[in-house]
Amino acid sequence: MDRFLVVGVETVAGANLAATFAEHHQVSTWSSTAGYEIANCNALDLDLSPAELLDQCAAECVLYCGPAARSAWEPATKPLMNDSMVQDAESWARACAEAGVRMVMISSDAIFTGPWMFHDELSHAVCSSYQSQAIRAAECQVIENCPDALVIRTNTFGWSAAGSAAGWVESLLETVQTKRFVQQDHIRHATPILATDLAEIVRRACQEKLAGIYHVGGAERLSPQSFTQRLADQFELPWLAMRRESSLTEAPQGFSEGECSLQTKKIRKDLCVAMPLLSEGLQRLRQQMENGYREQLRGPRQTSQNRKAA
Repeated sequence: MDRFLVVGVETVAGANLAATFAEHHQVSTWSSTAGYEIANCNALDLDLSPAELLDQCAAECVLYCGPAARSAWEPATKPLMNDSMVQDAESWARACAEAGVRMVMISSDAIFTGPWMFHDELSHAVCSSYQSQAIRAAECQVIENCPDALVIRTNTFGWSAAGSAAGWVESLLETVQTKRFVQQDHIRHATPILATDLAEIVRRACQEKLAGIYHVGGAERLSPQSFTQRLADQFELPWLAMRRESSLTEAPQGFSEGECSLQTKKIRKDLCVAMPLLSEGLQRLRQQMENGYREQLRGPRQTSQNRKAA
């Protein structure tokens, strides 16, 4: 496969998948919001239907980065997990099936909760929240309508295409830099992975034509509190931790409130690939700030369409 369509480049996952795949393949992009442009990619008209978009770019594979592709640790993610997301996933899956195009859906680790750590693909420790049920319903629509689809559950972080201070990582760094306080959840846990590391694994999975559900995550399990501390350390920012004393009498409930860490044995076996350490991902994240990579994620631009809206 050489022609890809990345849907949802307003997400961290979508923007970084597009930038990474564009280094090796012909990539078109689509966003639900006007103005997102990734270097070396062809941005398509947001008013076109999925079928029209597939016909226009002649894609061989769709990398679908809907709302479920957003990290559940991002504060803005939870409100986007709804029935509309399920309908959108169904529309893209049907369009791919009718056009004979392969589909890869980037999904979320937040369908899970405790009490166990490191959930495998068949884990029954699923979260009962409305948002988690919506993600599972979206996955089911993709698999039912596009049986050879690949569904990747993950929790990814990285630079955003939404401007210099609009992304989650960017806002964390700004908060530490200006306030020095690290105030993040220390209860919930996951296995986050850098978006470009995820992109390389997805690219390998596409080459091998993997299908079904796979978990892709970092090699380390940690909380948002620990993540923020290590992020600050990597960027050499001084920080002060807020002292918290708490004891749990029962397992946390709610969307992404509990244990969402992923067991990645299946993808490691099928691709003969190791999952990266968080230290490696954070090191690459800083290098991307310094080597010009972030400029490839150009973010929103003032176009004729959004000028009219203004």
